[in-house]
Amino acid sequence: MASIGDKIRSYREFKGYSQIELAKLSEINVGTIRKYELGIRNPKPDQLEKIASALGLNVSVFLDLNVQTVGDVLSLLFTIDENIDLDLIENNDGTVGINFNDSTLQKFLKMWYQFKKANSEEKDSIHWKLETMGTTPGCHEIISKKKPIN
Repeated sequence: MASIGDKIRSYREFKGYSQIELAKLSEINVGTIRKYELGIRNPKPDQLEKIASALGLNVSVFLDLNVQTVGDVLSLLFTIDENIDLDLIENNDGTVGINFNDSTLQKFLKMWYQFKKANSEEKDSIHWKLETMGTTPGCHEIISKKKPIN
């Protein structure tokens, strides 16, 4: 799993920015950016928000979720279910899948599926994720579960 500093560096390089350029865009001292990337310091939430904004990303791309157990996954799935319109579907082989009822998510999942079939390298994955988040229309729009009208 990449550290926050590794992610900052990867995303900065992907965007083609030097540390100096990122420092100017985020209004954070270049020495501080350097320390973040080297893992000497970890950014506070407000600093991470500035960096994400300067890179045109959602701050969540920098966060590490410690997902190691079935319970961890279930907790995330329950949170997603509470907030996003989805259906559980049974496949022909008896396994169960999740269908998101949002066209932007559907397009993204199809692209992700095709990418994962063809690639397995982590660096390729980071670049693909960045490119997709930056080029998928509606990627930063808020989606939510449709509440029934009473």
